[in-house]
Order: sequence, then structure tokens, then C-alpha cells
Amino acid sequence: MNSPDPMTETVSQMLQERQKIKTVMGGAARVAAIHNQGQYTAREWIGRLVDENTFVEIGTFVKHHQAEKRSTTPGDGKIGGHARVSGRPVTVIADDLTVMAGSDGHSAMNRINRLYDQALEFGNPYVHFGQGGGGRIPDVVGSGYMGHADGIGPIGKRDRRIPMVTAIVGRSYGTSSFNVALSDFSVQVQGASMSVTSPRVIEVATAEKITDEDLGGATVHAEKTGQIDLAVESNDAAITAIKGFLSYLPDNANMIPPRASSRIAGMTPALRTLVPEDRRRGYDMRKVLRGIVDGEELFELRPRYGRSLITSLARINGHSVGILASQPMQQGGALTPEACDKATRFLTMCDSFSIPIVFLADSPGFLVGRSVEHNRLLFKVVLLNQAIAKLRVPMMSIVVRKAFGLAYFCLGGGQMGSVLHCAWPGAEIGFMDPEVAANVVYAPKLAALDAANRATEMARLADSLRQTSNPYDPAATMGVDEVIDPAETSVILAGFLDRLMPSFDPKRTPSALALWPTCL
Repeated sequence: MNSPDPMTETVSQMLQERQKIKTVMGGAARVAAIHNQGQYTAREWIGRLVDENTFVEIGTFVKHHQAEKRSTTPGDGKIGGHARVSGRPVTVIADDLTVMAGSDGHSAMNRINRLYDQALEFGNPYVHFGQGGGGRIPDVVGSGYMGHADGIGPIGKRDRRIPMVTAIVGRSYGTSSFNVALSDFSVQVQGASMSVTSPRVIEVATAEKITDEDLGGATVHAEKTGQIDLAVESNDAAITAIKGFLSYLPDNANMIPPRASSRIAGMTPALRTLVPEDRRRGYDMRKVLRGIVDGEELFELRPRYGRSLITSLARINGHSVGILASQPMQQGGALTPEACDKATRFLTMCDSFSIPIVFLADSPGFLVGRSVEHNRLLFKVVLLNQAIAKLRVPMMSIVVRKAFGLAYFCLGGGQMGSVLHCAWPGAEIGFMDPEVAANVVYAPKLAALDAANRATEMARLADSLRQTSNPYDPAATMGVDEVIDPAETSVILAGFLDRLMPSFDPKRTPSALALWPTCL
């Protein structure tokens, strides 16, 4: 007979204490309260994300830094460790509402910082489930604490060496909110809220009364502030989104993204008729994109913010790509200050993690008017242009229907560095939309005509200018590489990716954009 495994009293006590910490957490009643609300505990959030039996906890015996509070503070409000997601390594942290409302205490922050340092050392993604109560009062009150604090901590110094993801899954203040601004991808569940300070603090300081939802709900951040990449309806959808995002990225900045099972890109004849020939008619660019990418699958970021531009991860013949595409269904595809911010943030993430870029342009230019000018359009346009100029990853650009003015260059046209620059037949390229140009250039002549003749003459003049906007003139002097059949778009892009990506070495040319601010 086999003898039982040897055991000592000290080891037995340790195992019992560890089991108690992992099951009881901050108390059975608090765990039950979370379940009664239909929510997950911190350990359940981690368990639902990671592969079964792969989670290795770090800091299991962390407690409050004050000895008298240690008996009631297992974990000190944070739980974390290392695991695998879809077979790939990750580091994961979750705020624990059962202990001091998941607030940020001394020991808890030491745990977070230690895990982040380990994630950097291992070179794997870092994921945070945020629903913390912010800075722990009274622990953080007083000059003694401030003299040893360092703002938003070591994570604030990150330079995109590893992918970072934050999911806002409850009421979030403090560190978990700050992590959203530092992340490459952020997702928020409907019903959760995110802000720097709580409604209570705002009421005390300003007498303003506001709800968590109105202050920082998922709809607010998805549509008004643009401070999250995706709003989802359920907890399970948040888990799916995290896994989906990570599937497009490499483990760290020294690697290229993993290639999915490739498919042979084929002709897509439907693309020839998806875009209306009438330049004034809108259409959904997403239908075009689905005709180009593998499996018609798009992983869109910030879909409800800066809507005149689509920013999406996708795959073409198995290769991860970042797509920036005009959306004519929104403001005619004109670029706005919000769209510029959205594009710049997206480009910095893609370049940092070696994701090649595909531009699809159908834009009349930049939106004009007092509101956009006062919203710092000038600076945002130039910042976007700078980001494109600094891209190190391969970029390919296609003019689908029209591209005018600086928007042409902000969508990869001209001498911006595209390794492939094509146009579809019927595309228009120029300094200004011909109809606008006709009104500007011939204003005195048009003003002298009566209304009926003015409209006829304006149309004639605009059509004359339009003849100089065709794609064949730049193609004649290699200003455009090729005018292509829309049906062969995915075939051509797949061929270039197959040639480019096997020899792309992230370590050979570090990304300048990796050092740009994360909260654009």
C-alpha cells in the first residue's frame, strides 16, 4: 500500500489558510451579496477569462499594511497572478469588492506593481478587471503618504512593451479608472461606471448631484468621451471581447502577431457594385470591409465615437491587420476632431505591436465649421499626420471613391510611406471636392447668374474640374501604384502581406509611436 503523503503541522496550517483565503475571501456574506446581484467575484472574473487550471496566484497572503486590520483583509482588495488564455500566457488582476470595496491600499498596490513588473519580465499581456473604490481613505490622507507616493505608479511609465487590457465591470474610481487611460484596449459592461471621483465626492465638493450612470456609464464613454474602446451588454461579452482583442496581438512588442489558419484570398465580385457610382449617395463601408477580410469578421474599436472613421482589427489571409476606413454613412466620411483622436490612438497601438495598416479612403476632407475648429481640429489633424509619418509597420492604402485635401494624406495617400497605394476605377483624388472648388474659384462668375443658370453652370464647372481628379493621372507617373478591380482587393492585399510579414522584425526598428501617450 502507498503511504499517505508526508505532512507537517506548519505546512498543513499554511494550506488551510490558503484555502480559506481563496474560498471565504472577505466574508461569505459579501460573496453572497455579489452573487445575489448576478455578478462575479474577483476570483470568478479571473476564472472565466483564463484557461482551466492555469491560474497561479501571486501574493495570496497579502493583507492590510496595518497589523490590527490583517485578520479581515485577505488580499487587501486585489487578487492576481499568472495564467493562460487560449493557450497563451497572461498576467491578470481583479479588484476584490469583498475586501474594503476593492480600494487601493499600500499592500494592494505593492501587489499590482509586482505583478506588472513580472508581466514585463515575462513578456506577456496584462489584464485588469476594474471595479475598485479608488484611494483608500483614511490610509491615503495626509502628507506622510503623499511624500512616498508616485502618482499613478509604475504602470504610468509604460511604453507599450506588452499589451494592456482593462475591463470596467462595476463602479470604478482611482487606479482601475486610470488603467483605462493607460490601456491598449478597454471594455466596459453596461451598468458599470468609470470616473476619477465618485458622485459623492462631487456632491461634497461642488453640491452637484449626479448618478454613476450619468457621470461615467458605458454609453457616456462609448459615445461622448471616447474613453473606452468597447461597450458591451453582459459580463460574458466582456470576457469574449478581451479574448478577441488578445487574439490579434502578439504576446509582446518583440514579436509579430500570431497568424491564424490562413485562407486563400479569392476574388469578391460583389465589391464592384457595393459602392454607388453616385458620389452623393452614402453606403456602409463595413459591407466593403467584410468583403475583404477573412470570414467577414471585424473587431471594431470605438465604433460609437468618431463615427465617420472606422478603426478595426481584422485578418487578411490569416494576418492580423489594423484597418482605418472612411464611413460615408456618417458625415459623408469627413474626418472630425474625434475621428482624428480615434485614428491616432489606433495607429500607436498597431505600430507598437507590429500590426500592419490598411487604409480605405472615401472622404470629402475634413469637417468644416466653428465647432470643429474650436475643438482643436488643427492640432488633431497634424498629430494624426505625424503619427502616420512615423509608422514603421507596413501600410497599404486604397482610394475607394474619393479622397480630397489633407484627408487624402491622413488616409495613407501620396508620399506618406504606403508600401502599396491603389485606387478603384472611378476614384477621385484632389486638393478639394470639385463642387466646393467650383464654388470657390468661380464665385464671382456664379454670383452674376440667376438661380437656374447658376446651378447649371456650377454643375458644368464642377464636372470640368472632376475630369482632373481621376486616378489615372497619378497612376501615369507612379503617384498611384495601380488602379485595381475592386473584386481583387483582398487578393492583392493578401499577396503583399504574405511577402512583407515573414521578414518584418520588430526588434530591428523600434516603434517611435510606442512612446506616445496612451490616452489619445
